[in-house]
Amino acid sequence: MRLRDPRHASAAVWPAVLGALMLGGLAVLLAQHAAAELGWTGADSWLRGARAALDDTQPSVWVLIAGITAAAVGLWFLIAAFVPARRSHLRADGPGDLWVSPPAIEAMAADAAMRAAGVLHADSELRRRRLTVKALLTSGNEAAVADILETVGNRLHGLGDLEVAVQAKEARR
Repeated sequence: MRLRDPRHASAAVWPAVLGALMLGGLAVLLAQHAAAELGWTGADSWLRGARAALDDTQPSVWVLIAGITAAAVGLWFLIAAFVPARRSHLRADGPGDLWVSPPAIEAMAADAAMRAAGVLHADSELRRRRLTVKALLTSGNEAAVADILETVGNRLHGLGDLEVAVQAKEARR
């Protein structure tokens, strides 16, 4: 049995929240209009006031701006509905269903780089499929870059297709 891949929240979450808030605002507007029309409040209807403001023979700039904004928001909603959610973890090779988080991969890569000869300090950053290892080397130890690539590659073997890059600089005395 294969479980669903771990994924981030869908891109449609924020448009859905925004749409829900807009529908809530519309419900409040319609409830106030109904209460004013039925005489439950002494206030005038907000909807009638808005309609009176829109009842103009000349085109208004703010109505054009509102229309363009509404079209852009609607297009954003439509695009977000079809964008799939990104995976939040990387799949590990093997018979089981094992997934590893990007912070765990970064920590393993930094630890492996620290174990390479001539490395004083190492840090790593994973962006999509590119792992960048930043290392601080002892002076005169240019061969450590190949050693870092080898140790990090050995440690992360089986964690998918990662492109590993090393940024190394020598320590100053």
